[in-house]
Amino acid sequence: MPCMEKIDFLSGLTNSAREMLFSDSQLKTFAAGSVIFRESDAVQALYLIHSGTVKLARWDSDGREQIVGLFSQNDVIWESLFLEDGRYSYTAVCVNEVTLCQISREAVRTAVSQPEIAYRVIDLLSRKLHDANERSQFLASADPERRLAGFLLYRTRHGNTDTVSLRLEEIAGSISLRPETVSRKIKSLEQQKLVMKVGQSRIRILNREALKKIYLGDTV
Repeated sequence: MPCMEKIDFLSGLTNSAREMLFSDSQLKTFAAGSVIFRESDAVQALYLIHSGTVKLARWDSDGREQIVGLFSQNDVIWESLFLEDGRYSYTAVCVNEVTLCQISREAVRTAVSQPEIAYRVIDLLSRKLHDANERSQFLASADPERRLAGFLLYRTRHGNTDTVSLRLEEIAGSISLRPETVSRKIKSLEQQKLVMKVGQSRIRILNREALKKIYLGDTV
């Protein structure tokens, strides 16, 4: 199955394991705004994103959205997949039309029982921990502009692009700021010629080094 090569810890499976996963997989397309799974649902599957973007979100008592993760092409949603009786602590919502490959939890758990695959899982878990630490660093900043700069750098670095394609509300939810605050800070970065808005939902980085100085607390 070609999409298996996109999942680091599944790319070296034996032919028999590949056949088992292929027979158990489903290719699905979701419209924008669709919910893939909800907070407190039992973990049932691994999801490999082929196209589109999925946000993992939760809402506080006042109804404010907090985005805890954004997944795009070739990203894999597999949190809590290996926990007994694992349940999601967030809801997965399609930002736009999403096509993904769904593979059952049981099939993946059987496949990774091979020792060489288990080592890859450990490696991937280590990288996810590093990613979580990186996110916590820019979220810890009390300065909105520094927090925004850190987020833009983080998204473009992990997406290997110079453009962040998200709506204002999604950026705000990702860094725990109000949309109007994010809007003001984007305008400030535009005035400094560090970023440029492209349409309604794209921000292009023009000066990565200067943006990094803001994130690190240096003067531009």
